[in-house]
Amino acid sequence: MATLKNFDYYEFMQKTSVLIAGDHRGFGLKAKCIEWLGSHGYAPLDLGTHSEERCDALDYAKRMAGEFQVNPDQVGILICGSGQAMAMTANRYRLIRAALCLTPLMAVTSREHNDTNVLAMGADFMDEATACKTIDAFLATPFLGGKYAERRDKLTALGGL
Repeated sequence: MATLKNFDYYEFMQKTSVLIAGDHRGFGLKAKCIEWLGSHGYAPLDLGTHSEERCDALDYAKRMAGEFQVNPDQVGILICGSGQAMAMTANRYRLIRAALCLTPLMAVTSREHNDTNVLAMGADFMDEATACKTIDAFLATPFLGGKYAERRDKLTALGGL
């Protein structure tokens, strides 16, 4: 087991699974992101949808929230047309801190300052290359802790489902 002194966050994240879900509008981008995750050493766990048939984004965000109830120490990616429905639904659950990020810099800031554990993306607003760079930034960026831990703890104390 790594000690804190020689802990390599990026190496740790590459050895973990990544939950991923999307609705029908996010289906195509989700498939590309799953491919990217697998080729970069991650183990993507696809929570659906598995087709472009119309479905409700909320159902897939709720499915991911159920996975966080079982294991809160994981990360996830949610993709729908705008990313908004996924982020809003996921954030109703106490153990999830989802951020809608459309650029790598947004992902870095959300991880550093808010300990975001779910990345929400909008398939209608980003291309595959940007999505993959955003995922890379999200997974590679550690939480800064310190004064930001207070913020995270206050957020968690608000509760939720």
